[in-house]
Amino acid sequence: MIHSGVVIPESVKESFIDPTSARCDPCAARGLHYFRMALRRFLSVFLMLFVTLEVLKYSDTQQTTDQIEVTFPTGNLSDTTHTPSLPDVDECRQGDPGPCGYHANCTNTPGSYLCSCFRGYLMSAEGCKDVDECVLAAVTGLQACGSGALCTNTPGSFTCSCPAGFVLALHGHNCVDVDECNFEESCRREQGNVCVNTDGSYTCVCQAGFREHRAACVDVDECVEEPHVCVGRGECENTLGSYRCVCRRGYRGNGTHCTDINECLSGDHGCDVNARCGNIIGSYFCQCLQGYSGDGHSCYDVDECTQDNGLCEHDCMNQPGTYSCVCSPGYAITADLHNCTDVDECVSSNDMCEQTCTNTAGSFLCSCRRGYQLHIDGHSCVDIDECKLQNGGCSHECTNTPGGHECHCPFPLLLDHRNTTCVTDVTSCALRNGGCDHTCSLGAEGRIHCSCRAGWELSADQRTCIDVDECVSFNGGCEQVCVNHAGGFNCSCRSGFELRKDDPTKCHPLCEPACLNSGVCVAPNTCDCPAGYPGPGCSAMCSPPCAHGGSCMRWNVCLCRPGWTGDGCHTAVCELPCANGGRCVAPNTCQCPSDYSGAQCLTPLCSPPCVNGGKCVDINTCSCSDGWTGARCQREPVRCVSACRNGGVCVGLNRCQCVDGFTGSLCETAVTTPCVPPCQHGGVCGALNTCVCVTGTSGIRCEKLTCPVVTTVVSMARAVRKGFRESYVDRCGPLGVQLCTKYRINQARVYLQAYRVGYKIQCPEKTAR
Repeated sequence: MIHSGVVIPESVKESFIDPTSARCDPCAARGLHYFRMALRRFLSVFLMLFVTLEVLKYSDTQQTTDQIEVTFPTGNLSDTTHTPSLPDVDECRQGDPGPCGYHANCTNTPGSYLCSCFRGYLMSAEGCKDVDECVLAAVTGLQACGSGALCTNTPGSFTCSCPAGFVLALHGHNCVDVDECNFEESCRREQGNVCVNTDGSYTCVCQAGFREHRAACVDVDECVEEPHVCVGRGECENTLGSYRCVCRRGYRGNGTHCTDINECLSGDHGCDVNARCGNIIGSYFCQCLQGYSGDGHSCYDVDECTQDNGLCEHDCMNQPGTYSCVCSPGYAITADLHNCTDVDECVSSNDMCEQTCTNTAGSFLCSCRRGYQLHIDGHSCVDIDECKLQNGGCSHECTNTPGGHECHCPFPLLLDHRNTTCVTDVTSCALRNGGCDHTCSLGAEGRIHCSCRAGWELSADQRTCIDVDECVSFNGGCEQVCVNHAGGFNCSCRSGFELRKDDPTKCHPLCEPACLNSGVCVAPNTCDCPAGYPGPGCSAMCSPPCAHGGSCMRWNVCLCRPGWTGDGCHTAVCELPCANGGRCVAPNTCQCPSDYSGAQCLTPLCSPPCVNGGKCVDINTCSCSDGWTGARCQREPVRCVSACRNGGVCVGLNRCQCVDGFTGSLCETAVTTPCVPPCQHGGVCGALNTCVCVTGTSGIRCEKLTCPVVTTVVSMARAVRKGFRESYVDRCGPLGVQLCTKYRINQARVYLQAYRVGYKIQCPEKTAR
């Protein structure tokens, strides 16, 4: 607490503190009164300034209630005589608010009391008065509040406040700017606004890609204002606040470099399943397949049979996308696939009829041989049993046979030459060989004697010969198998053996394949091979086997074809070595790594490839030409061999971006608008609304026609024509009508009736008006 005490001199006290002790005349009393007032004002101002300075000095750090103390003694100040000790009177308890008044603390002292004002108040003749710190700071030049702060006086103190857009600093005196752009989104960024902080406020401005229009930010359509911002096959697509280059439909890329999309390969097309897709640059087309109709995106089948029966001779059958001609049963389609020809069922199939087949138009008929009759199924033949019909015409015994019958006679009767009647007395070998199977002969008594050929023996009836089975005795002399047959036998061998050529009764083993390289077949498919040939059939065996057409010559020795070598002929030979890690995979064929190509893998690869004439000089390293740059020479140089005219700007390789009003590769052509009024008689509108007239016309709008001086027309004619002269009205001249003269001149040539006829037209010259 700050205590500010003011010591008043005793002489002064005697002069104005106790007015009752003054003894003076009225003039002296009036003078004393003015003196007291002046002194009081002086002391008040002095105390106010002193206390205020102390208050301002410690206002930031002092937390307790500061007071200004002023001692007010009681009693007669001029009475200096010794008085006896009296009890002290506590003046601070006398009444409310006490001797010090409001806004002050009263402290009792022996014989007096002490008044101290609260902080922010100043002792005056009327008591403690509020100190207006804001006014005092303005008068003295001191700062109650910091820079930019507003000072507001309050009872006993003051407050500092800041205007809108500012806040008090942490020490409570200075004002600092509020960055409204950080506290809240006052500007709508989604509408293109950007918040910019200002001193005590903020403002909204349009960000890049937007333009202020009627107190709002509108998007700038760069695609409209800069039509050529995207080059090549890229199209400009406006976005909010910017733009982007995209490839046109049918292309793909980054918008700057676009390549054609093969929709037919990628499947990204709308062609019908029955249509053919054809790729074109930037698009594709659909074409319905033959037999279908439509626009290619939707194809439907064409019923060819509805028109002239598809030109089929018999029946037409429609099918998806096509049709076919069908022939009636018994007919077959011809080579032209439209006409039909009869099928000869008797030739094409052997099982149509059991015996005899007769072809007919579109069908066939079956018939049977003598001794058979046709079955009810129309195909099979049934044997006729002739023995059931009058015993087949036999005199004794009848035996039915397929398709016929046989007559038999009991022993010793024989059939006659008609094969039906049996005769009893046979005395000659002429009739049926005397009834003998093999050999018939007459004995001495005139009787018939029968005998058999070798390998046969006569049976008990002395006529019939039966076979002798030679294999029963000693296996017929065969080494392995004896096979009996009528009148003889054959020797054969078991499986794996065959008969010897030098002895048909002996067998020797058979080896498949045959034993090679001096090998001997010792058992079926078993060769006794010499050393070094352990393979099947004593062939050479190589492990691994000889590949790529190599031949195994002996044990693990291959004879390789040209271009191969090594064990098993598995190693390819490249006359020029493969470089850069390449591998020889076939004769003179290198398999290169992914970064190289070429016969010897010497050519580096760039992926994606270099464009615009660039050359791949190393792996993924392009050497660009003609000023192109970039990793793949994709960046176009800004260079024009011929300078752009009329204010045009070079934006690429020999590409000019023209200003409004000009066009052409070099911006050399002015874009003209139609002339008003329009040019006449074929005149062309030029710059500045002027007309460029064609020959024969003139005037501001080419409205005047100028007549030709001489016009010659030449033709050929095969007749003798007389010269003539005629006048006619020609539409020429400023007024559109002028009288001209036409002449015809005949000129004879080599042939009598061949003339060249010339026509000469002459119009008088007119002076231009």
